[in-house]
Amino acid sequence: MKRVISLWLPTFATDRLCRLRQDWLDSPLGIVDETRQQLVLHAVNHAAQKTGIRAGMTLADARAILPSLKTSEADIQAETKALSRLADWCGRYTPWTAPDEEGSGATFAGGGSIWLDITGCAHLFGGEEALMRDVIDRLNCLGFTSYAATADTPGVAWAAARYTHYKRRRWTSVRKGQAQNVLAPLPVAGLRLKSNTVSGLQAVGLRRIGDLIPIPRAALADRFGSEVADRLDQAFGDRPEPISPIAPASPWHARVNFAEPIGRSEDISNAVHKLCNELADMLENEGIGARRLTLTFYPPDGVVERLQAGTSQANRNADHLARLFSEKLDKITATFGIDAITLTATASEKLPPSQATLDRRSEKRETSVAELADRLSNRLGNKNVVQLALHESHIPERAISSNPVTTCSHPIPATPWRISSSPENQPFRRPRPLRLLPHPEEVEAVAPVPDDPPVMFRWRKQVFRIEHADGPERIAPEWWNDRLGLLETEPENEESRTTPIIPVQENIRDYYRVEDRRGRRFWVYRDGVYNPGTKPSWYVHGVFG
Repeated sequence: MKRVISLWLPTFATDRLCRLRQDWLDSPLGIVDETRQQLVLHAVNHAAQKTGIRAGMTLADARAILPSLKTSEADIQAETKALSRLADWCGRYTPWTAPDEEGSGATFAGGGSIWLDITGCAHLFGGEEALMRDVIDRLNCLGFTSYAATADTPGVAWAAARYTHYKRRRWTSVRKGQAQNVLAPLPVAGLRLKSNTVSGLQAVGLRRIGDLIPIPRAALADRFGSEVADRLDQAFGDRPEPISPIAPASPWHARVNFAEPIGRSEDISNAVHKLCNELADMLENEGIGARRLTLTFYPPDGVVERLQAGTSQANRNADHLARLFSEKLDKITATFGIDAITLTATASEKLPPSQATLDRRSEKRETSVAELADRLSNRLGNKNVVQLALHESHIPERAISSNPVTTCSHPIPATPWRISSSPENQPFRRPRPLRLLPHPEEVEAVAPVPDDPPVMFRWRKQVFRIEHADGPERIAPEWWNDRLGLLETEPENEESRTTPIIPVQENIRDYYRVEDRRGRRFWVYRDGVYNPGTKPSWYVHGVFG
């Protein structure tokens, strides 16, 4: 059974500022925004509300009531980011959290709203009541006034969180089958309708949600459009209303909560080993292995810190997974300790059980190489440890590619090209330079025409006089590529899109192996076939030795 929590922070905008300015905690505060060439109060705190100041007042009217009112300019972007960070912090309770952007902001007097899908998570915290109590208490310690409601659908939870008359506690739970009884006495604004729709309903005497329930949906749609009927269907579960989490939720998720914050490195390391063992058991039961992992730390101050690690192939060895994070734990600043830690396998692959052999040396060798690549990648950076893959292409730039080992979908075996077994079809293997430049570099060359190698060329401010040369070796592009063989080293721009398509002959390369007087050997090529009246372009593509 699906259960959703709606968190309502009515003074989120002002609470965010008071966390930055502690001297404003007990002072009347208003956030000002310019609307229609007027300075209007975007949000006010509880101290300002007690003096009769409300959001939506002009700043002049508010000053007339309370001249000592403290004000600050509205920063909608900062408020949105702060709400997203707070929703991320709520990931300590469930991996399925998201800021409610439609239910936050200036329309709601600077309030903020967050969704938490706690399906299958409440028992980890002692039930729904205990979970909501913990959320409210922790948010209160962070300086945020909040209310919470849980229900089967987001619509019911949203309305109950905002329009319930709270007494001693600031949370409520709507049990299964009680949605209609809870919603009936609430105002129609609890259906998350637009302001003009709410005004239209109130004008005809429909002020409570209970007034709308017996009316046929078709009649409501004819008069007020489909919005009212859709919101009613969503509230009662007749129409699905999915919640998109901040990050894709993974079912392979392990967590540990602490009664008191921990800060010693030994305690944190032991907790990480425990999480790795727990996650490894989950993965083994499902016959899969982890490819990418995220370790998340939740300190009491509301700041979320993450460590990430990847593997070159599917792995569920708990000791190896813990070793990937052990060298990174020093990056965690546990100034106020850590309340909770979660470990998530954000990417996984099938890893069926393997048959053990009597001679396990080859098996250990293969595993040790993969684990070594994992440790180097996580120590030096994912982009600094790559895996080379061969491709069936005669173009040098395309014959091989390098990809980070931890991002390859599968380990790529270095299989040779498929070559015919007949001797007449065996290719003549030409030598290739030991060092291939990332991109061909143009040079100034002097060469007889039409097909002779250069006698000298200038490259990188040096002149090289050629003594020996061998060639040419002609390499043509694949005819099936876009723009009839446009090479990857030749970027396509706006000008190239508007110019006529270049014939295939223009992209042909004639390669030469040349040696200068000092014995230095280079791999150079002429771009395109000889064309009288056009100066050919020469490039250096590699260096031998």
